[in-house]
Amino acid sequence: MLAVLMLGLVLVTWAVLARPAQRYSVTVPIAMAASGLILTNGTHPLVNVEVTGPIVRHLIEITLALVLFTDATDISMRWLRETGRVPMRMLFIAFPLTVLLGFAAGVPLLPGAGWWVCAICAAVLAATDSTPILPLLHDHRLPSGMRHTITVVSGLDDGLAAPLVLLLLAGAIGTEDLESVLLELLIALVVGLVVGSGGAKLLAVARTRAWCTEEAQRVGLLALAITAFAMGEVLHGNGFVAAFVAGLAARATAPHMPRSSLQTVSDTALVLSAAVWFVFGSLIVPAFMDGLEWRVFVYAFLSLTLIRMLPVALSLVGSHLPWRERWALGFWGPRGLDSMVLGIIALEQLSGLDADWVADVVVVVISLSILIHGLSARYFASWWARRSRTLAAAARRTGT
Repeated sequence: MLAVLMLGLVLVTWAVLARPAQRYSVTVPIAMAASGLILTNGTHPLVNVEVTGPIVRHLIEITLALVLFTDATDISMRWLRETGRVPMRMLFIAFPLTVLLGFAAGVPLLPGAGWWVCAICAAVLAATDSTPILPLLHDHRLPSGMRHTITVVSGLDDGLAAPLVLLLLAGAIGTEDLESVLLELLIALVVGLVVGSGGAKLLAVARTRAWCTEEAQRVGLLALAITAFAMGEVLHGNGFVAAFVAGLAARATAPHMPRSSLQTVSDTALVLSAAVWFVFGSLIVPAFMDGLEWRVFVYAFLSLTLIRMLPVALSLVGSHLPWRERWALGFWGPRGLDSMVLGIIALEQLSGLDADWVADVVVVVISLSILIHGLSARYFASWWARRSRTLAAAARRTGT
């Protein structure tokens, strides 16, 4: 209970100082991870967190399910059809290239890890999370299309990364598990489609006939996300994939659903994510004090830069986007909650040095990402605004 008390106090403190914190790019992940690092480490830690316990595991799982559902509801099929060539290029070209490049970099930099483990690390870190840069995504100094593309691609990446990691884990453990993994994904697909489309249709009818209030509809969508995840697990499918597909189906079934209807889901996911980031903070010191090899830091740096930015740039060759926007889309792919949960799933099935490599790489990459992406967001937005004014002034002078 002391851990819950400290978590509540830290969240209240952040809420009170949210605006000043935003000015200095102190995001929720940074604040909560730093609090977890300080309060759970040392010779006499104030809070003890049992990371491998069932409570923490269930907390992390339901948090990712809500995040995946929320991300999926941000994906408008109409928007994708009209302007979706950029996110589709990033999904079907940049994502697989990112995994391949991450694998190619891992083979020489993670000696002894094995090819399967290198592929698992690459797939886990190909998932992006927009949570660490939420202030940037709400900054109107940046083009709305670019901000929305970052959000949409983050959700699509997660939807691809989760099943890919499961397939790679099946290969690492033994090919006899491959069929069961494919069956899990098929069950999750069916569950997500049924729960998402059926639930959204039911809520839409209830709203039209004035059977439910706005508050009830918000609670209903939260329950829809939880139901999809839980039903996927109960039926021996993959709950994460079921939650993501349910979000896609719900948005496709009710495309005119007010964004305010998802506020309760988003707020719940934000609070639970804060708790997960607090838990993650407790892992940072043990990981860094465990004698990390320099190769891990090199791989982490490459993962946050070249391994993602180059595939994104290649996928956007021939597009209408200016080069600075292409490189921005490549850089703003933070690693966060999604990679954390996928990494934990991998750790549960791997053992020995394989598990150590995955743990070290994931902790280092996420730690660097929330700092680099989080702290630079405000300065990037200011630079972008100044650069845009400079280009506009130059255009006026030349009469173009």
